[in-house]
Amino acid sequence: MESLKTVVQGVAVQLIIERSYSLSMRMRLRYEPSDPYLVHAAFFTADSDDEPVEWVLGRDLLADGLKGCAGEGDVRIWSAVGQVT
Repeated sequence: MESLKTVVQGVAVQLIIERSYSLSMRMRLRYEPSDPYLVHAAFFTADSDDEPVEWVLGRDLLADGLKGCAGEGDVRIWSAVGQVT
């Protein structure tokens, strides 16, 4: 049986502050098999000396965001190739 491994992937993201203002950021996603329903997201600002801000996101929220706009309130996710709703 193959052992499961931690997966880490860096991505470029846009933090949307309001409709007319967004901020480009780097984000590192980390999935750990020991916690299969969560993805750890570390957000890095342009100042590389700053410590990243870390959030824990539901894996289903990220998967839904690949298909369209997902989430409610302050946390909403959608693919860069999709349209903002």
